[in-house]
Amino acid sequence: MDRIYTVGETTYDIIFRNGQPSAAIVGGSVLNTAITLGRLKLPVQFVSRMGNDQVGDLSLGFLKANNVGTDYIIRFEGNSRLALAFMDEENNADYEFYISAQAPSLIFPDLSPNDIVTFGSTNAIKDEGRNDLLLFLNQAHDKGVLTIYDPNIREFGPRELIETRKKVEENLHLAKVLKGSNQDFMRLYETDDADKIFQYLRPLGVKVLIVTSGNQQVQVRTDLFSFSFPVKPVKTVSTIGAGDNFTAGLVFGFFKNNIRTGNINEVSENTWREILSYATGFAAEVCCSESNYISSEYANDI
Repeated sequence: MDRIYTVGETTYDIIFRNGQPSAAIVGGSVLNTAITLGRLKLPVQFVSRMGNDQVGDLSLGFLKANNVGTDYIIRFEGNSRLALAFMDEENNADYEFYISAQAPSLIFPDLSPNDIVTFGSTNAIKDEGRNDLLLFLNQAHDKGVLTIYDPNIREFGPRELIETRKKVEENLHLAKVLKGSNQDFMRLYETDDADKIFQYLRPLGVKVLIVTSGNQQVQVRTDLFSFSFPVKPVKTVSTIGAGDNFTAGLVFGFFKNNIRTGNINEVSENTWREILSYATGFAAEVCCSESNYISSEYANDI
């Protein structure tokens, strides 16, 4: 059976508005993707770790309740990761993270060629556990697994740029689909021009580049064609999870259309537009609430 493996960190998000906590929710960039895929009844496993505390218990129970496999989740003695999300007037979040110092290395699955792997965010570039992650991604590469990478780069100082870019490009050598925001690429390369970015990254092995720009058009570049996809405006309540659910829409579209590494260069523009309709639709659905994932009702409609 083909499976989807999502590799990332578990974070318990506490959301602040006007200086006061307004909501608390199980989160983490790739976890948000996993929950949406689980609600869509896809065979998804989450590869992560969490503390042996009440927050970890809540997170693990939430994953199971939403049909996400937990076979590759490690529990450790200590506190789970927390994130404080301070919302601005435009409902964008500024984060402060509280991270456990005791988290062990991840345990990775053995892959089959028709599996899909998605990974990204800070978990994909930090030094701790990086060798294990790269070994897993090399296994995926060698088996021809479709890998989807979302860098989700946070702000960093000029001194960190060279090291961050080096790690991102190591990851890109082992990824087939790169999906990032215009902010990601401005931070990494000081440009969000999709043509320039694809020309630079294509020799690294990237087969598909997708650049999102909030409520602006999505830019797609492949070996066959380039095009823009419109984004419908919505009244935003929170942008937390929007990019993660865009990724979930891509994975859903790939899985539904049986798209893998071997045939991704043969995907027609019409099929790409179908896939992007899922991606932008999922992101819009999440922006209209304080949830990090699509609702169960929306998933049932899909």
